[in-house]
Amino acid sequence: MAVTLAGLARAFGRLASAEPGTAEAEVADAIRSHPAYLGGSDRDVTALIQGTPGLIAKDGAESVYAVGLADGRGVAVKVADGYPRAKPVVLAAALRRLGVESPALAQLESSPVLGHGEPVGAIVAVNI
Repeated sequence: MAVTLAGLARAFGRLASAEPGTAEAEVADAIRSHPAYLGGSDRDVTALIQGTPGLIAKDGAESVYAVGLADGRGVAVKVADGYPRAKPVVLAAALRRLGVESPALAQLESSPVLGHGEPVGAIVAVNI
């Protein structure tokens, strides 16, 4: 609530592209070197960092996701209703729109909708 999405994206872009030897670069390097410490071993944020060279990312409460790219670009998304199911789908679409190629995006691009435990549809990003 205290930071706009544009400000969050800008901050992550700057962090990801920080000059070597700075405190910011140390943080970015730590995220890249140990993504499981940031997100856990079974989370999509960990797979995204591991599968995309130079990228840093953090997901958060109420369906917020922030990404910084090594070239200084940043992306931040927020799902308005706070439900996390659409968060990775929207982020993957935004990163593809920016031209980011990563095998990790494939696992984020669709989220199944279940009925009685069986897939009955999927959440997909449209017109991003």
